[in-house]
Amino acid sequence: MRLLKAWKGGVLLLVAASTLIPGCRRKPKEINAIVPGFAVNRVRAPLGSAIEVTYTWTCEPTMKKLDQDYRAFVHFVDTHGYTLFTDDHMPAVPVSTWEPGQAYSYQRTVFVPLYPYVGEVEVRVGLESASTGRGRVALKGDDAGLREFRVEKMELLPQTENIYLVQKEGWHTPETDQDNPSIERTWTKKDAVLSFKNPGKDVIFYLEADTNFKAFAKPPVLRVSVGNVGVMMPIESSELFMKKIRFNAEHLGSEEWVDLTLALDQSFIPKDLGINEDERELGLNVYHRFIVEASEVGELPADDVLDAAPLGVASKTAVASKAK
Repeated sequence: MRLLKAWKGGVLLLVAASTLIPGCRRKPKEINAIVPGFAVNRVRAPLGSAIEVTYTWTCEPTMKKLDQDYRAFVHFVDTHGYTLFTDDHMPAVPVSTWEPGQAYSYQRTVFVPLYPYVGEVEVRVGLESASTGRGRVALKGDDAGLREFRVEKMELLPQTENIYLVQKEGWHTPETDQDNPSIERTWTKKDAVLSFKNPGKDVIFYLEADTNFKAFAKPPVLRVSVGNVGVMMPIESSELFMKKIRFNAEHLGSEEWVDLTLALDQSFIPKDLGINEDERELGLNVYHRFIVEASEVGELPADDVLDAAPLGVASKTAVASKAK
């Protein structure tokens, strides 16, 4: 910006040239008529819980088509403006194929980390270049700055508001991911047991895990069960998978505590296979396990939940891993 000198009543005034010359004014940012939307099944969510999020991108008729497949960034921000956790992802429908006058919706499961913070969080979303992480799109909405758009407010509650899962037996010590220290995972042995206080109501058990598929002599099969009721799930690769399993109240019985078993039909010892020097018996590599009353989850797509049934009787079985 250039300053011009002017005299008035013997006083020297400095006047910004941009206020005198219209052509020097900054051009307002060009907004693309795409409206981001965010809906969550629980706006009050305990730490460590799973939330079901529906993202909607509404392309108004004046929307200008985008020339690349932008990534969606999603920031959960505390009251001081600090990002607590994220759900960055590629939209289910590639952004470059979005058309004016259309809306694109899809659902994702997000795990709230065990972060030392409770209170209000603001959810901000946007679109940025998938290759550089910059080059953000000016969307239509409430811009918090840096083209981050406010879409919702939530409240994080203490972890004690959850149904607490106790690692009863068959679990190794938790480890952090070498590439991302914020990610914690825990290996099981061939069989592992979780225990929780019986709520006397229908529940949904969330399991996010993977394993070393190539370490098994044959494709492994995972049984998730309470007593003789549960599901059998073939594991078909080393990819991360997530499953949601519904147990009805009658499946949980009448005892105060319920044991939930994760059992593979085989295990492996890395040292015996020449993988590394690890002498532990390993089965499943678990990233998240969470259980919640079904009434608190709300409606889920029918093909997104497995229904527990008496084992040995025809039951709904997972035939493919759902990668996140």
